[in-house]
Amino acid sequence: MSIYYHKRITIIPRLLHLNLSDRGWSLSFGTRRAHVTRHSGGHHSASVRLPGGFSWHRSSRRR
Repeated sequence: MSIYYHKRITIIPRLLHLNLSDRGWSLSFGTRRAHVTRHSGGHHSASVRLPGGFSWHRSSRRR
């Protein structure tokens, strides 16, 4: 059995969220359909949900 911690803090409703977990933090900006996320380790990602069940996701790591 493992223990996992996750907490989501809303800074601006439906737009900006701070996510805290046992692995670090991340900051999400955008709506459920389109958002950009910056992680504590320099990793960042962007995703867009399209109508009809399609989605686009891109992630990269800072060098």
